[in-house]
Amino acid sequence: MGTASIAYAPRRLLSCALVLDVNLFRPDREAGFTSVGVSRTLMAEESYGELMLRVLITTTGSSGDINPFVAVGLALRDRGHEVLILANPHAEAKVLEAGLSFRPFGRDIGISEIASNPGMMDAKRGPRTVWRDFVLPDIPAMIETAGMTLDEFRPDVALSHHIFFGTQWLCAARGIPCVQVALSPIVWFSRYDSSVLQHWEPDTIPVWYASVRRRASRVIMRWAIDGSINRIRRRFRLGSLRGAFVESTTGGAAVLGLWSKHFRAPEPDDPTNAHTCGFCWFDRQRDQETDTGKLQAFLDAGDPPIVFCLGSTAVHVANDFYHHAAEACHLLKRRGLLLTGKRDNHHLPLTNGVCAMAYAPLSIAAARGCVTIHHGGAGTTAHAMRAGKPTVIVPFAHDQFDNAARAKRLGVSATLSRDSVSAVALAQTIRPMIEDDGYASRATTLGEKLTNENGAQVAADHLEALTNRSKK
Repeated sequence: MGTASIAYAPRRLLSCALVLDVNLFRPDREAGFTSVGVSRTLMAEESYGELMLRVLITTTGSSGDINPFVAVGLALRDRGHEVLILANPHAEAKVLEAGLSFRPFGRDIGISEIASNPGMMDAKRGPRTVWRDFVLPDIPAMIETAGMTLDEFRPDVALSHHIFFGTQWLCAARGIPCVQVALSPIVWFSRYDSSVLQHWEPDTIPVWYASVRRRASRVIMRWAIDGSINRIRRRFRLGSLRGAFVESTTGGAAVLGLWSKHFRAPEPDDPTNAHTCGFCWFDRQRDQETDTGKLQAFLDAGDPPIVFCLGSTAVHVANDFYHHAAEACHLLKRRGLLLTGKRDNHHLPLTNGVCAMAYAPLSIAAARGCVTIHHGGAGTTAHAMRAGKPTVIVPFAHDQFDNAARAKRLGVSATLSRDSVSAVALAQTIRPMIEDDGYASRATTLGEKLTNENGAQVAADHLEALTNRSKK
């Protein structure tokens, strides 16, 4: 099979309900395209619009950047649409395990290797390090692979993470609608929204300050990003662009914010084509998960534990965090579940009632715990709040300070500085979360609201509606 050849399911599905038990996609390594056989019931086309869709999803980053797109992909697949995810090679197992087709781009760098960069999870240098060392070097590969995939896969619509540069530009040249996705509210730069962009900013920002910062941030982004972006664009004969970062977060046929309106409500100066969908729920990666039986046995063996989790990236630069966590459980005389990212945890001071595991889905662990202590990543924050239990957030870098501030303003969380982490400090911060019924009550109410939301289904609705309009 040639490099430009990919086996497709039929371009247009029949209008009646069918039951297919076929290998719609077969592995095609020459084309760089990997997929899985599926068995599914396809509903009538009229159920979801005039035509079934072929959707290309492009994303890059850690699990927090991949998981929401897997959730949207599954929502689309379950409606009978064809979905292909283009992402970093390390995401392949997760995507294929979920039953979606996958194509890799760029360097094969694992999350642990990314996290080992000294500036990656640094409060001050983190964003600059991510841009300089991980996003910018991969943009040529993003453009090359996305362009080839658009021509081979021929999608009806594309859905792209705002830090995956190139999809929007290439879709515009081909007349394909492209929907940009923001996973963090801070990238919409609203003057009315009390976003926390720096580790030293207060939890609540006045409007005048946010307005000045918004204008300044756009100027800084143009200065820091446009030159590099335009040098790459010229290599691909795309011409120069002004305000590349703002375009990536607010441009496209539509912009979807994958967070709950209870977490960040729509604001008057949001992008005109923006929609707040809700959080997207997916947190499985079975090749890393602890045996389910072992997890359930621990959860069933006593009182709800304190759950400690640092996501998929910060966990690799935890330093003494889990030592302090185990000791804090001892001080509080509470059981604890430590999700350490490592299978070998013999070095931790584990006492009776404190268990260390490599990974467990927060959709299970946090729901069975009493308090969740985490780093404030977007996905982790969402799942922890959905569990309906109070949290303590120890932000490391990036949007984690903002997520911590929002959870605190909602009255369901406390924030502890990373530099202040010790067994005593953890115990002192966790204790009110356990003993103050107000935290538990507010967390339960918020959890119920989030449980009733499904951002992936709402995002799928918008993609279908947009594509129906574009075909008229």
